[in-house]
Amino acid sequence: MEDAKMSGLDALEKTAEISEFKWYIFDIIYEGMEQDGIVKSKFSLDKEDSDAVCFIIRDGSLFVCGRDGEDTRQHRNIYHAVCDFFNRIYENEENKEEAVTRFLIRTLDLPTLMKKPSRSLLRDQISKCQEEIGALEEKIKEEPGKKGEAMLTLNRIYLKGLKEKMEKHHGETV
Repeated sequence: MEDAKMSGLDALEKTAEISEFKWYIFDIIYEGMEQDGIVKSKFSLDKEDSDAVCFIIRDGSLFVCGRDGEDTRQHRNIYHAVCDFFNRIYENEENKEEAVTRFLIRTLDLPTLMKKPSRSLLRDQISKCQEEIGALEEKIKEEPGKKGEAMLTLNRIYLKGLKEKMEKHHGETV
């Protein structure tokens, strides 16, 4: 049984290098934070935020940093990274332990979770698309042209599709 646990943990650690996988990890973390009533402004997933505790997966490594980038730690083990992250978020030891346990249990559901698009990935794609639309709208105001307008139309269609996918799979309207 010990060998089965080790090979499972090894596999989980190695999958941190898979870019799509990180979004499902973020989904699990976000779900737990939402469940515990942790305010979104207190943490950041995949983006550095000077006002929040950050959990970032980049280049096959896991990074956890405190507010203002203080005490940034690089982890190669997802379990250690998650524990470090939750230690920085939760003040109560019992809540930390519950969060880590819940995270580990939810990772057992990854094969099922990965059958539908990641909520975190869709949120990120929607946010980036909205930024691109805003930039294109500004550009078109300054220098109108058919190419810019065509690109704006395509981005709006793409954004609509992303929002529909989010609502269909996660029941969330953005």
